[in-house]
Amino acid sequence: MYKEKWRSSIGFTLLTTPEDITEEIRLRIPCGDFRLLRRINNHFIIDSRIFFQVLQNHVSTGILYSKPITDNLYFSTGDDIGFWFGYLKLSGFNSKATGWLNYSHASLGYKTKKNLLITFKAQVSVNLFYQAYTGDNKATIGKREYNGETFTLALEQPFYNKKHLTLAFSAINNYFYWQTWALFYKTQRKVFYPQVTVGFIL
Repeated sequence: MYKEKWRSSIGFTLLTTPEDITEEIRLRIPCGDFRLLRRINNHFIIDSRIFFQVLQNHVSTGILYSKPITDNLYFSTGDDIGFWFGYLKLSGFNSKATGWLNYSHASLGYKTKKNLLITFKAQVSVNLFYQAYTGDNKATIGKREYNGETFTLALEQPFYNKKHLTLAFSAINNYFYWQTWALFYKTQRKVFYPQVTVGFIL
């Protein structure tokens, strides 16, 4: 964050759907990614994020606590609440869904002598609410359910001035992932989703 009160980034994520829920079709789903940070004080930051596609979107916000351990090593932890919604209307097929998720996470970051920033982030998620419609049929799950874990390794490279490029790989291991709601799959085990994120920090 340097000393600014506001920082933002724009980019995209690329998710690959696993073969065991899409059979022989492997879908790679690009999704726009906008993030906005607002500094409250030296330790607390409001962290808001929007993932956007035409047919499905995800909005989240939360509080992040950050503390330097040394001059080059940093620790942060936080909790976010997220809301997602999607719709799919084709000939003879009309579906829509919404849901709420909670994300708790912790990160450890390291800054090299050449100002390369390396961050490892661990996150767990909980499904708070899920509701889907297929035509006139409605399915609702209103109880809290543990959803799974996500581990992310991110690199931030100086670009020019105080602008950075970021590249991240995420290993998502969830029972349910919001971007795949339209597949209407049901499984009693976690499914692995690899995801790549590319961003330009403004």
